[in-house]
Amino acid sequence: MGALRNPLLPVGLLLIILGVGNWWTGAARGHEYEELLARGPLPANLADFDEFQELTARTNAMLLNPIQRGSDESTFANAKLDFYKIVQSGGRVLVLMGLFCAATGIFQAWYRQRHPTRGDVELGA
Repeated sequence: MGALRNPLLPVGLLLIILGVGNWWTGAARGHEYEELLARGPLPANLADFDEFQELTARTNAMLLNPIQRGSDESTFANAKLDFYKIVQSGGRVLVLMGLFCAATGIFQAWYRQRHPTRGDVELGA
C-alpha cells in the first residue's frame, strides 16, 4: 500500500503509457512510409521549368534549381520517415524513464516498509 503513496509510481506509469503510444505510433506510421519508399521512385509535384517562358535558361539554373532540389515526393517521404523514427526512439526513452521511475518508487516503498525510520515507528504506535 505504501507504493501507491509514492509519487514516482504514477509518474512512471504515465511515462510508460506515453512512451508505448509514441513507440507504437512511430513504428506503425514509419512502416507506412518505408513501404511507400520501397515501391520505387515517387513523382515530383512541381511543374516543369519550361512553363516559365519569361525566364531564360540561366535564370532557371540560378533561381529555380535551388528551389526544385529536394522538393520531390521521395524527399518528403524520407523526411516523414525520419520524423517517425525519432518519435519511435523518443517513445523508447520514455518507456525506459517510466520503468526507472516506477521501479524506484516500488523499491523506496519496499525499503521503507522493511526499514522503518524512527519517526515512522512513533507515528505508527
